[in-house]
Amino acid sequence: MTDPLHVRIWRALMHNKRLKLASVALALLSWFVIHSIISHERLMRDVPVTIRTDEGWAVLDAGVKSVNILFRGSQEDLRALETVPVRVEIDVRKMSGGPQQLALTAAHVPAAGTARIIKFDPPGVFFVLDQQGEKKVAVQADFLGNATEEAEVTQVRCEPANVTLHGPRRRLAEINEVHTTAIDLEGRSRPFRKTHVALVLKQDTWLASGVVSNVTVDVTISERLATRTFQDLPVNTLMPAGTPGAANLHPALINLTLRGRAETLAAVKREELRAWVDGAVLATNTAASMPVRVFAPAGLEVAAIEPANVQAHVKP
Repeated sequence: MTDPLHVRIWRALMHNKRLKLASVALALLSWFVIHSIISHERLMRDVPVTIRTDEGWAVLDAGVKSVNILFRGSQEDLRALETVPVRVEIDVRKMSGGPQQLALTAAHVPAAGTARIIKFDPPGVFFVLDQQGEKKVAVQADFLGNATEEAEVTQVRCEPANVTLHGPRRRLAEINEVHTTAIDLEGRSRPFRKTHVALVLKQDTWLASGVVSNVTVDVTISERLATRTFQDLPVNTLMPAGTPGAANLHPALINLTLRGRAETLAAVKREELRAWVDGAVLATNTAASMPVRVFAPAGLEVAAIEPANVQAHVKP
């Protein structure tokens, strides 16, 4: 009669059990020895990330410039990492434009050798692919500080006035002008010229080939002018000699604003000012809109006349 299966299995296990136990122990010991040899770890920090693109394409908004990588292997495997520059290389030459989210793998680290990559930190990268282009933009001078209280900047001229930028089209669409480094204006009261002023370029943009990297800035500084307004100044009509009738004006009063040096304005007396319209072109019984004219005192100019025109009507 044949013994049951469990009895036969037990009998097989018990046969030469010392030899079998020794074999199991030796296998476990070999596993621990091998595991200890190949399980050394090394954390490499700030491994640079390089993104390769086709000609005429650019990478935008790449928030990850470097990553940390945890390697595992034998001491010899880890020492080999010191003999070559370790970097992450991402080839996007066959990708289409737009946002890209890419998980990092061992294939992105060609210099890893026989060492195994256990972990990337961060585990992936995000970036935007965009075609490159050119755009002509204006040059805007920036200043630091202010001119003296008696002076003001009346004109700024940059040479060249425009430059051509090169970069991703999405970035260029956001740029309408490029600024210079700040020019010190503090305490100045006279015109001056500043040469070799550097341009400040925004991220991911650069000057097109052959474009100068600095400009010349001419700054015109003039004496600060004040204004003074004379309200309800009467308007007269200058009629040719011998002209019959009189002109009615509406409105008959205007506000006059003069501009000039403060001390000159302060010396102006109201009775010295004359506002008038030319009645020589008016016909009897005819109404017309006439411009108001003022003789400005010496050293001053008319800044505003409100209203600038009045209705004139000549009655016989």
